[in-house]
Amino acid sequence: MNVQRALMRNTAWYGVVTAVGLVSGLLMSIVLARGLGPARMGDLSYVLWAERTLTAVATLGFTFATVRYTAEAFARGENVRAWGVVRLFIRRQVIATSLVTAVSLPLVLAFAPADLRGPLVVVVATLFMITIESIYSHALQGAQRYDITARTSTIKMAFQFLVAALAIHFGADLTLLLVGMSLTLVFSCLLQRHRARQVYAEGLGAPPEVMTAEARAFLLPLSIVAVLDAIVWDRSEVFFLGLYAPSEDIAYYSLAFGLAGRILMVSGIVVGALLPAFSALHGRGAPGEFSSLYRTSLRYVGLVGVPPAALMAALAPGLVVWLYGDAYLPAAPLVGVLSIVAVLSSMRGVAWAALRAVGDRRCALTATAVAAVVNVALAALLIPYWTTVGAVVANTAAQITATVWVFIGMSRTHRIDVPVLDFAKVILAGALCLVVTWSLAGDVHAHDIVRMSLAGAAGVLVFFLACVPLRLIGAREWSFVTTFTRRLLAARAPGATTTSL
Repeated sequence: MNVQRALMRNTAWYGVVTAVGLVSGLLMSIVLARGLGPARMGDLSYVLWAERTLTAVATLGFTFATVRYTAEAFARGENVRAWGVVRLFIRRQVIATSLVTAVSLPLVLAFAPADLRGPLVVVVATLFMITIESIYSHALQGAQRYDITARTSTIKMAFQFLVAALAIHFGADLTLLLVGMSLTLVFSCLLQRHRARQVYAEGLGAPPEVMTAEARAFLLPLSIVAVLDAIVWDRSEVFFLGLYAPSEDIAYYSLAFGLAGRILMVSGIVVGALLPAFSALHGRGAPGEFSSLYRTSLRYVGLVGVPPAALMAALAPGLVVWLYGDAYLPAAPLVGVLSIVAVLSSMRGVAWAALRAVGDRRCALTATAVAAVVNVALAALLIPYWTTVGAVVANTAAQITATVWVFIGMSRTHRIDVPVLDFAKVILAGALCLVVTWSLAGDVHAHDIVRMSLAGAAGVLVFFLACVPLRLIGAREWSFVTTFTRRLLAARAPGATTTSL
């Protein structure tokens, strides 16, 4: 397997599904926010936060372990063993999800508010579909078949948007809205299973692999990291906002977090296909290529993520009002800070993928544990007094702590440093983009979309013009873009076939 070629192809397909996700997710958020209003949108945000938290607890580290061990098996030519790995983690996933369901369902029935009990019961009932689909989709990623996961995800997002639009149009309550969403999950889970069995056809008769001591030692800290990372990044502050703030504040914070998450998705194009690539290089014993891929990926995450973060920070008030209406304007001041934090999180994602690929059991665990403590402590201390501002401070402090810690850990433990000079150059170019966009936008509260578009275009142009003398963009980057585009068009051409391994 040519790892670089597979990585480029996978990144291209991941970019396609990310672009579709950006558009469909933004449209869905607009439909839901305008159709539900701040109060009901806050209730929905709280329920979706509960879903993500329960999913993180149920999934543990099984999905990442599936990618790592299947990618290593394919890299060594052990295709039959790869399906045995998939079967092993499916069995473990079913057990874990059963335990989480058995514990959470009685708690929801006993303690959930009456108006949220129905939606939360639906969320608990969908856990099996979410977690099992995730194993199959990550098995396809381990096989370097991001083209399949991209197509399936696109179909699922299209159905979810249609269901959400119909539910809002007919005035459905939150319970019916989530029931409709769950039907799309059934379809996508069955489709992912069918596709995975096609790719792994050679090894379908293989028995489940035995959980080795090395796998247990890898999985336990990875599971703890996965849960703690959900606390740090996935809006654990919503829990405290639910205790001390009105539901409208939950809507403002969640909406700002969602807009910032669009930045995470854009820069995540670079990160999305890294774990199987790192795992394959580690399995083949190629430390030089591993280190080069790590540093290059960090550099490209900055180049991809900083411009949209700067634009979001400069145009936040106008964008929020134009997309969601005047009722959501209090969310605007939160967007800029959270957008910058999203870029940090994407950079940490590169280190996360590298650490998981080499089986690191200490650095990631320590970083997320410390960051989770910082996050929860600051949220509990600040949110009762400052509500959404306190939530932003708590999340930002936790993100910075986790990112700096994991970079230092990679440097000390694995002798791979971050490109500090490139980071400084990207920040300088991003600052120029922010200043130019903000200056040209004028009164962004007027949300003149034409003026905002022109200001944003000027800001992006200034960013890339600054990157040339700073030597952030050169012949290598232009070659990468042209090759990336050519492979993407070839992969999507009628009658084209995708080489798997």
